[in-house]
Amino acid sequence: MTTSQDPILVEKSGSVGRLVLNRPEKSNALTFDDAQLLVAGLHELEADDDIKVIILKGRGKSFCAGHDFDDVVRVFGLDRKGPDGKPYRMSQRARLSFDKRLAEEYMAFQYAEKPVIAQVHGAAVGFGMYLTELVDLVVCADSARFSHAEQRLGFAGNTWHLNMQILTYGPKKVRELLLFGSQFDGKDAERMGLANVSVPEDELEDTAEQWAQKVARNPRDAIVLGKAIHNMALDSLGGSQQFMRGVIGHTLGTGLSFEKDEFNFFRERRDKGTKTAFQNRDASYEREVVS
Repeated sequence: MTTSQDPILVEKSGSVGRLVLNRPEKSNALTFDDAQLLVAGLHELEADDDIKVIILKGRGKSFCAGHDFDDVVRVFGLDRKGPDGKPYRMSQRARLSFDKRLAEEYMAFQYAEKPVIAQVHGAAVGFGMYLTELVDLVVCADSARFSHAEQRLGFAGNTWHLNMQILTYGPKKVRELLLFGSQFDGKDAERMGLANVSVPEDELEDTAEQWAQKVARNPRDAIVLGKAIHNMALDSLGGSQQFMRGVIGHTLGTGLSFEKDEFNFFRERRDKGTKTAFQNRDASYEREVVS
C-alpha cells in the first residue's frame, strides 16, 4: 500500500494497474532507492492476477528527468576526497556490483510479465528515456521532450540496451542520437518508432487509458504468454546480453577522464551549481532538429 507522499505510487482500477512517479518537485528525477521502489511496484502489479496491463506515468510537469543528480553525487562520492586528499573514486569492483543492480532494474521492465504502457509528457531523459525504450507501448504528448544526453555529460553515451535502440531506430540513427544528445518531440518519437502514438497533451491521459482498456480486453493467459514469446524473440536478438554488456559499458563509460580543454559537467556542477552547469554545457551546443 502506498501513500500520496511516497515517491512511487501503485494504483489499481479494474484490470489496469498504474505505476506513478511522484516526485513532481524534481520533475520525477529518481534516487537510486526510488528506482528500487519502482521495480518493487512493478513486481506487485505483475503478481496481482486482477491486473492485465500496467500504465507507467509521472505526476507534475514531466514524465521522468532521469536520476536525481544530488543522489548520484552522494552515492558515487563525487563530492568527497579519499584518504590521500585526492578526489574519491569508487573501485571498479564496487561499480560493477552497483551497475549490476541497475541492469536488473532495466531488465525488469523489458521482461515484465504483463504489458507496460508508458504515458509520457514533458521530459523523458536518462532513466525516463530508458523506460520508454524498454516498455511495450509508448503513448506520448506532442510536446514531450526526449533525448539521450549522456554524451553531453561527458559519458560514452547510453550503454545499457543498444540492441533495443538499434532495433528501434536503426544503427545510424542511434549513433546520431547518442553523439548529438539532441532533443526531439513526441511527433519525432512517433516517426522514429519510439512512440506508438503522439497526441495533443490534453488528450494524453484519455488515450493512454483507452489503449490500456484495449489491451485488457484480451484473456490473461494470452497476454502473458504473448509477452513471454515476445521476450524469447528479443533474447534471440541479444536481448539479455545487452544488459550484461551494459554493466561493463556503464562502469567504464562513466569513469572517463577529461582533458584540460574539455567540459567537465560534474566539476562545473560542484563549483557553480546544477542550473549553471546545465546552462554552460548547453551553451556549446546549437539547437538541432532530428531529421
